[in-house]
Amino acid sequence: MTAEESSEMLEGLFKLVKEIRPVASPRTRLSPYETKMLRDQGVTITDLGDYALLTEGRNYGRVEHYIEWLAEQADIPARTLLYRPKHIGDDTFGFFGFQVADAVGLLVYMEQLGIMVSAALLVEELLPGLEKRTLLTETEHSILTYKFWTGRRLISVRSTVKRVPGANSVETFRSPTGYRYKMVRQDGLALYLEVRGPKHRELKHESIECDYCGLSYLSNTRADTRMHRQVHRRAAQLLDPIPNSRFAKRLSLTDQPITVDSKAPMWMQKEVYRRAVKFKREFRYDFVQWAGDDVNPVKSGWHGYLFPAGPDGTIAGACAFSNEHPGPGGVEWTLAWVWIAPKYRGEGLLTAHWPWFVELYGNFFIEPPLSEAMQGFVRSYGTESQIALLFV
Repeated sequence: MTAEESSEMLEGLFKLVKEIRPVASPRTRLSPYETKMLRDQGVTITDLGDYALLTEGRNYGRVEHYIEWLAEQADIPARTLLYRPKHIGDDTFGFFGFQVADAVGLLVYMEQLGIMVSAALLVEELLPGLEKRTLLTETEHSILTYKFWTGRRLISVRSTVKRVPGANSVETFRSPTGYRYKMVRQDGLALYLEVRGPKHRELKHESIECDYCGLSYLSNTRADTRMHRQVHRRAAQLLDPIPNSRFAKRLSLTDQPITVDSKAPMWMQKEVYRRAVKFKREFRYDFVQWAGDDVNPVKSGWHGYLFPAGPDGTIAGACAFSNEHPGPGGVEWTLAWVWIAPKYRGEGLLTAHWPWFVELYGNFFIEPPLSEAMQGFVRSYGTESQIALLFV
């Protein structure tokens, strides 16, 4: 399609939505076209155009000529659909059209432009099959969120005319149903048509960085606010931990630090992993220094330790050792990281464990770079070689 043809299509769409005609009353039952579309799980482009003509007759009924172009604008794929053969070896024939979800998604898009079609009944039919799905296409997502976004969208439909420096002309129009249009032209050619739904409102996004959990989010965006609540709640589990009965039970059986390796219960491995992630984010490392996650066990050669804040099993922090990458001078084990919740720092948790770590892992290497607090700790409690490495 040339730039001039694209401009003509945009002008035709604008002419259509500017024409004043009574709006059809909402239907309560599926039409034969809709019933067939659902039964066949698809529709030809011709039939979809005929369906749109039932309610959209403006601009001399030219809506059917915009079907493929609008599908391209919405990035909805038209494809060859084949009738299922009666016998597998039989020949069959096909047609150019849309699968049912894509067809309904296109109707949703057309409705958002102020075109007189209604996707409501078809959406109701498809919703039950989408509500429990984890992954959705864009058109399926538009069906799932149809009720929420109806009348709220801001959409820009563009031609392929190349924009060049110069003055533009602007024409605006407000339909009786509340849709607001702005057509922008240059040298007589349509550049783009902006469509605002009757319920659309401009939001001033306020960016906030939470001092507690560290997340930056937009305060007046539902998705961001919901995400912040989740991140904040997870952060609280590490920064202000509560007693852990399972950990308390294990502590009551020994006075030695409990090694968390590949054979340890997954809940213990998960607690180490979550603190490894917190360490990575707090000190801006490129990767998590723990060879497992909250689903997969840690690899052999990694040992983690949870620091209890008391006999009730409250987990104040964690650390991890690895022998995957030997340190300088052939040292076998490396202390990869230590993370302790801020409220428990300076209370001697690492100091209480250090002699046991030295006894078990010997003159282990400490992974740099070290924070100022860790450098001070090594000067006070580290071995001679560990202290010497501070000045390398």
